[in-house]
Amino acid sequence: MNEIRLFKIGELSELFNVSVDSIRYYEKVGLLHPIRNTNNYRLYTVDDVRVMNTIRELLDLGFNTNDILKFEQDRTLSHMISMLEDEEKAIDTQMALLQKKKNGIHERLVSIHQALSKDTSETITLQHFPQRECMKIVDGDMPDVLINYTLAHFHKDNLEQTSTIGVCDCYVLDMNAINQEGNDYRTKAVFFYAPHLPLQTNDILPEGDYLTLAYRGGFHKSLHLVPKMLQYAKEHHLKVLGDPIEFCHIDRYETSHIDEYLIELEIRVS
Repeated sequence: MNEIRLFKIGELSELFNVSVDSIRYYEKVGLLHPIRNTNNYRLYTVDDVRVMNTIRELLDLGFNTNDILKFEQDRTLSHMISMLEDEEKAIDTQMALLQKKKNGIHERLVSIHQALSKDTSETITLQHFPQRECMKIVDGDMPDVLINYTLAHFHKDNLEQTSTIGVCDCYVLDMNAINQEGNDYRTKAVFFYAPHLPLQTNDILPEGDYLTLAYRGGFHKSLHLVPKMLQYAKEHHLKVLGDPIEFCHIDRYETSHIDEYLIELEIRVS
């Protein structure tokens, strides 16, 4: 009669390359059922070896010990098929979420790299833009100190909207008023513009000709660059049709270094 093969805990640990503590844990939760010899040492059967193989394989597939215990308590083909199908669906869901996140990261990188390709020599150019959809979040005067709070509050109430990273936060400027800090014009409206990212738009920038100028550095530079653009319009017999707009392609949301800010000014003209 063949002798029943039994394994010490150290042998099982070495065979499966797991710690002794892990094996004791599997015993504690009811997955392994060692017997005790006359010296009260744990001895594991070939069925415990089978269970260890099952634990290793199912853990690798993403199942937890509770899932494995339920399967061991009802070890049927239908149960195994159901487990695998459910896990496959869960992985598909996770993959879709990861792909969505990856797309969002890629689109933000596209926006940032596109901004970095702009000419920031502060040269004024006349460009024609098609109608551009945007998402206005403030319509009216807003002190600078409340802008960040308003953006945060808007995101709180619009959970489906994208973040500010890689999104161009834009400010319609009041040419007749300086902000309290004295370093920029006051704001008449705030909106988001992101041609590469999904936004629930509620406003448009009209099609037309715009004087444009891009610069690196702090917002204070707008105070002397806007008058420069208005003078350019006057010298070239262009009629100003609206307030200047600051397109903040790169600002405090992407960097703490003001010299890395990239701001574009636009003024609609005819």
